[in-house]
Amino acid sequence: MLFDSLDFKAMESSLAANWTKQQVIAQNLANVDTPGYKAREVSFENVLDRKMLDSKDNRYAFQTTITQQQDTYINPDGNNVDVDKESMDLYDSYIQSAYLVQKMNAVFSNYRYVLTQSSFK
Repeated sequence: MLFDSLDFKAMESSLAANWTKQQVIAQNLANVDTPGYKAREVSFENVLDRKMLDSKDNRYAFQTTITQQQDTYINPDGNNVDVDKESMDLYDSYIQSAYLVQKMNAVFSNYRYVLTQSSFK
């Protein structure tokens, strides 16, 4: 029941999308000195299928799309990785992930409280 709830699926999907974003940012930062390397960005799209909402099998997901920045040049060698921007994006993604984990822990704590406080006499 808990793992099938729409809220939990949304949090789980958000964490997975943030993980993908962190991996792409880490790749960008690792290639900051690679000539001709083009930075990649991750965008999220909320996917909520109306048919699934009406059925018992609710799904809530974020579809991630990775695109390559072609039109910007920061360095003369063609590399367009902006370390400051990537660092801020990584920090932003970390904060979002930390919030989601905290929110999921609160849900688990609520269920734990209900289970330990109820008496089955």
